Amino acid sequence: MKNIKEMSFENKAFCLFLCVHLLVWSMIGLIRTVLPTDALEGIYWGSLHDFGTPKHPPFAGWVTYWIYSIFKTDYSVYFVSQAFIVGGFYYIYKLGRIFLDEKSAILSVILLEGCWVYSYITGYYGFNPDVILLFLLPLLTYVFYKCMNEDKKINWVNLGIITGICFLNKYQTALILIPMFIWALMFKKEVFKNKMFYISVIIAFLIFLPHLLWMINYDFFPLMYFEGELGSNSWFNHIKAPFMLLFMQICAVAGTLLIYGLLKFKQKSALKLSKNITKEKTWLLLLFYFFPLIFTMLMVAFGGATRFRWGFEFLYLTPIMLFYFLPANDISKDDFKFVLRFAYSVMLIVFLSLGTLLAVEKNYRSRYPVSQIYSDMNRIWANEYKTPLKYFGGYIEWTLPLTVYGKDHQQIILDTNGYKNPWIDEKDLKKSGIMIIGRDEEHIFDDTKKACPYLDDSYVITPMPYSFKVKNAFGQERQYDIFYHIVPPMD
Repeated sequence: MKNIKEMSFENKAFCLFLCVHLLVWSMIGLIRTVLPTDALEGIYWGSLHDFGTPKHPPFAGWVTYWIYSIFKTDYSVYFVSQAFIVGGFYYIYKLGRIFLDEKSAILSVILLEGCWVYSYITGYYGFNPDVILLFLLPLLTYVFYKCMNEDKKINWVNLGIITGICFLNKYQTALILIPMFIWALMFKKEVFKNKMFYISVIIAFLIFLPHLLWMINYDFFPLMYFEGELGSNSWFNHIKAPFMLLFMQICAVAGTLLIYGLLKFKQKSALKLSKNITKEKTWLLLLFYFFPLIFTMLMVAFGGATRFRWGFEFLYLTPIMLFYFLPANDISKDDFKFVLRFAYSVMLIVFLSLGTLLAVEKNYRSRYPVSQIYSDMNRIWANEYKTPLKYFGGYIEWTLPLTVYGKDHQQIILDTNGYKNPWIDEKDLKKSGIMIIGRDEEHIFDDTKKACPYLDDSYVITPMPYSFKVKNAFGQERQYDIFYHIVPPMD
């Protein structure tokens, strides 16, 4: 208690803010009746105990599966998601202290409540590799800076471990490693003569190596998912995509910019570029912030398509840059409270908006009637065959909840873009049979052929209709009319 009493008002407010954020955004998901698709994918991927997935490296899947297996509750996944966010906040604060005074560093975290990446996105989409990056990227940046300025062996070892884990989580890590390399070439060339630098590289490579070998063994097929996300049939999309990406980045930080602007307005402080900046720190911020954005814009311009969440992981430096390049006047206690009130107001508005959306929407993604559909599909199967239902195929957003929440945890067919499926024994699949669940008759035909490549042209696919209703929190219903098809067990 003595330490708490000795803490300043700003430090106490910061600790309280972290606790409130953790509790508020880990509770929001409980309005749903099923986990978000990203989290369900993670649980299933982790259950495969493999060094790869159809989309990403395996780390996020492992974490999601371990947490869910230990606590066996949806809340544990929401909680660990926000624990990663709060961990990221802590290292953003640590980074802030490198560039800013104590109060500005704390406010650099609090202002991120206005960035919907840290509230709406994580509240709606749950836990995935992007959430882990929201923790790992600030940590990696901080440890990198420590290595460049404090030549301690433990810093280099930590840098290697964190870099390896980052790559084992998502390939996007490369977009922060390139600025690290450029900055070191500009200001710290001596590190390339340091043996610990190479030991750090070896550590990172060894951590990533099992996944790399797995990728080589399976012809790098997860990269085909990313290629498919980028594809476009319209030449105009190649022009539109980078501007859409930039627009989405600005929208994501709009709340942060608004709160900072209000602080400047309250202080009657002009937007003037700071004179107290150094070349090394300036280039670090510029490279780490703008290189991932520019590279991603060029990438989507080449591919012609973008997704609204791309690049959000690299926005963590936004408030630090605001305070560093366009500093506020000396921040009084009243100024601090002013920002804090607005941050909590944004939190409340977004919480109520997202909570209302999740409560009123009649969407299978958040209120899927798992027990009814799981029971019906098993009954339909049992009416035809004495062997148990072992495999599901088709639309993954309808089969994932069945295998994660279902009693028998059937295996599902994951799309491998035509490459060999590492997790399915085709002989066993053929012997056991499979139930395909699709959005419409056309998808049933496509999904059946993808799931069962052993079927010849003479095999007749007969889609059967099935309906289920989704109820929102107020009992209002929406009916979904879908189809299923059974590929029978074959000798």
